[in-house]
Amino acid sequence: MPLKAAAIQFPLGHPAVVAVLSGARSVAELEENVAMFRVAIPPALWDDLRAEGLLGADVPVPQA
Repeated sequence: MPLKAAAIQFPLGHPAVVAVLSGARSVAELEENVAMFRVAIPPALWDDLRAEGLLGADVPVPQA
């Protein structure tokens, strides 16, 4: 699970967020960002982050 995939998708968990804009300095970076948006994040990742105290229990996360 690439950390970048979780980071780029995390904002989409909040109901007020309808888009995420990511910067890219090259076509390669743009392609990598698109690929990270497509990575399936297992719900267990968010559960693990909560269990470790890295996310609060009430923090919204993306749904699978």
